[in-house]
Amino acid sequence: MVKKSKLLLMISAVLVPLLLAGCSGSSSSDSSDVFSDPLDYFTDSANVLSVKDASLTSCPSATLGQMADAFMSNPSWTDFPSSTGSTIVELTGGMTYDGYPADAVIQFDLSGGSFEAVYLGINDVDQSRIMLSALLTKMCNATY
Repeated sequence: MVKKSKLLLMISAVLVPLLLAGCSGSSSSDSSDVFSDPLDYFTDSANVLSVKDASLTSCPSATLGQMADAFMSNPSWTDFPSSTGSTIVELTGGMTYDGYPADAVIQFDLSGGSFEAVYLGINDVDQSRIMLSALLTKMCNATY
C-alpha cells in the first residue's frame, strides 16, 4: 500500500505541472488598467475586501486582487453565507486552460479574521486541491 501511494504522489507531481502548462491568464489589459473602474473598489463588501486585499503566505509580494487582475480576464468578486456559518468569498474570471478559453471559480472560506482557499472549478468541473494550489501559484507568478 505504501508503494501505491508513493506512485500516486509521483504521478501527481508530474501531471499537475503538465496540466497547468496550458493554463494561463487571458487578460487583455495591462497593469495600467488595474483600476479601470475605480468605483468597483467601493462597491465590494467588507468580506470581499478582506480577502481581495490580503496576500497569501506563498505569495507575499501581491494581494489576491492583484493576482486576479494580472491573471484573469474580467475578475469579479462576491460573497455569500456558507452552510457552516462562515462566509464564502468567490472569485470568478476568464482564463486560458489547455489552450482554450475557460471560466474559473475560486472560493475562499472566510471565518473570523482568516480565510482559506477551498474550491476551484474550471468550466463547471470541480478541481482538486492540488490544482487549486497550482493555479494560485501561476496567478502569483503573473504579477511579476
